[in-house]
Amino acid sequence: MEALSRLFKLRQSLYDYEQELGIHDYSEVERAVLEFIVFEGHTTISKILKQPYFSGISLSTINRVVAKLQIDGAVSSERSDEDKREMNLSFCLKS
Repeated sequence: MEALSRLFKLRQSLYDYEQELGIHDYSEVERAVLEFIVFEGHTTISKILKQPYFSGISLSTINRVVAKLQIDGAVSSERSDEDKREMNLSFCLKS
C-alpha cells in the first residue's frame, strides 16, 4: 500500500508541474510525446516508437500528436542530413 501511496503523490506532483508549465490541456499522449522530445533534445518519430513507454501507441497516433504539437508551436521539425526520409523533432515553444 505504501508504494501505491507514493505513486499517487508522484502523479499529484506531475499534475502540478504540468499545470505550472501550461500543458495540462494536452492529452496524456500529447504531454508524454512533448516531454520525451524535450528529454531527448532532438529525436525522431522512429525513436519515439522504440521507447517502451509508447509501445501501445500506434504510428498514426504519434504522427497526429506530433502534427498537433507542431501546429501549436511547441515542436519543430527539420529533415535529417543523414536520412532524408526522417524528420528531426525538437522543442521550440517560447515561454
